[in-house]
Amino acid sequence: MKPIDVTIATDAIHVVNGPRQRDYAHPRINFQRIADLWSPVLGITVTPEQVALCMIQVKVAREMNRHNRDNLVDLIGYTLTLDACMED
Repeated sequence: MKPIDVTIATDAIHVVNGPRQRDYAHPRINFQRIADLWSPVLGITVTPEQVALCMIQVKVAREMNRHNRDNLVDLIGYTLTLDACMED
């Protein structure tokens, strides 16, 4: 059996606390911007937490199509950003 690759989790932690946060700001701020853009398109009020949940589903859909390690890293990353939005 293949051992659990803990580097997937450590890579996700590095990405969300490093380059992505520097490039896009704190997830709460970035996901609020996205929510503000999605709300009129969808005709509903979208929250930053919902943005994170939708992005998780994008990665699930991509992984269902074809395995890509990046999908797994991003799944953990979006889970971390969801948590950051909920705590804020």
